[in-house]
Amino acid sequence: MKRLAILFLLAVVALLAIVPTIAQDATEEPAVAYDPAACFAAATNNDGMVQYDAKEGPYVIGISNSFIGNAWRTQMLQMAHAFAETDAVAPLIEELIVVSTGEDVEAQIAALDNMIALGVDAIVINAINPTSFDAVVSRAADAGIPVIAFDGIINAPEAIIVNEDQVEMGAAWARDLVERLGGEGNIVMVNGVPGTSVDSDRIAGAKSVFDENPGITVIAELEGRWGSGTAQTVMADFLATQPEVDGVWVQGGTPGVMQAFIDAGYEELPPIAGEGENGFRMAMGNGEVEGLSIAQTPGMIAVAMQAALELLQGRELPRVISMPLPSVTSEDVEEGVHYFPDLPVDFFTAIKIPVCGVDLDPDEILAVVIE
Repeated sequence: MKRLAILFLLAVVALLAIVPTIAQDATEEPAVAYDPAACFAAATNNDGMVQYDAKEGPYVIGISNSFIGNAWRTQMLQMAHAFAETDAVAPLIEELIVVSTGEDVEAQIAALDNMIALGVDAIVINAINPTSFDAVVSRAADAGIPVIAFDGIINAPEAIIVNEDQVEMGAAWARDLVERLGGEGNIVMVNGVPGTSVDSDRIAGAKSVFDENPGITVIAELEGRWGSGTAQTVMADFLATQPEVDGVWVQGGTPGVMQAFIDAGYEELPPIAGEGENGFRMAMGNGEVEGLSIAQTPGMIAVAMQAALELLQGRELPRVISMPLPSVTSEDVEEGVHYFPDLPVDFFTAIKIPVCGVDLDPDEILAVVIE
C-alpha cells in the first residue's frame, strides 16, 4: 500500500509538471518563471513544428497592426513597447518597427512588403482579415523572415499562429447566458470588427450554442467594433426601440454596453457575457451585474513577440500555438485580483502571463504613449 501511495504521488507531481499555468488576470507577482514549453503549447489543430536557423541578435522586429480604434488595440501596442523595454527582452531587440494601417487591406500588405525590404528579422501581425496575406507571407518566408500572427490571425500556411480559442470563447459566453436565463430569453449580440477572424469565430461559437437552445432568441446583432464608445452608441440606439432584452453577449466594449442600459433608465442590468475590461469586472464585483468575463489579453502581442525571439534563436515551436482563456464569473471575481478600482474602466486586466515571461504592471503599460 505504501509503494502504491508513493507511485500515486509521483504521478501527480509528474502531471502537474506538464500542465501549463493559465494566464493570470492579476497584477500580483507571477507564481512561475518563463517556461517556453508551457507557454508555446500546441493547439488542438496544430499541423506541425517550425524551426528557423539561429541568428545572432539583437533583432529588428516588425509589428503590423490593422485596426487601432479601441482601447484593446491601444493597450496591445502599449504592452508591445513596454515588453520590449523589460530587462529580459531589451538586450534582444535592436528596434521595433510598428505600423498600423486601419482597415485598408492593401495598405497592410504594403506595410509587410516594406518590412521585408527593410530586412527585419521577424514580423508580428494582427491582420485585418485571414485570407488576403498568403502571397506576402510567402515572400517573407522566402526571405527567411518568420511571420507570427496573433488575435487577427491569417490562413497563410507559412505563418506561425498565437491565439486563444475564439470559437470556444464565443461558445462559453453563450453557455453562461443560456444557463443564467434558464434556457429562455431574448439575447442581443454586440459583435466586433466585421471580416476579422476573431469576430467570425466568436459569432460561430455563440450561434452553435444558441441554435441548440430553442428558447433563446437573438433579437439583434450590433456592430460594436470592440470599443466602449461604439458599443454604447449602438446599444443605446437599439434600446430606444424599447425591446425586451434578457441578456447581452458582448465581444468588447462591455462598459459602454452597461452605460447604455443605465442611461436608458434600466434599474437592473441584464446578465452580460463580456470581455475582460476593468469596468465590467468592477461592476460584477460590486454586485451591479451578473455574468461571465473572458479576457482576450492584449498581452498576446508580447507572447507573439516572445515566439519571434525564440524562433530567431533557433527554438522549434508548434506552428499553431494555443493560449488559455482568462475567465472569471460574477460569483468568483475579486478586487485586487481581477479588477482594480484605481484603473480606467476600459483597461484590460488580464496582463500577466508568467509562463510566457510577460510580467508587466499597469503603470508600465499606461506610461507608453501611442501616437
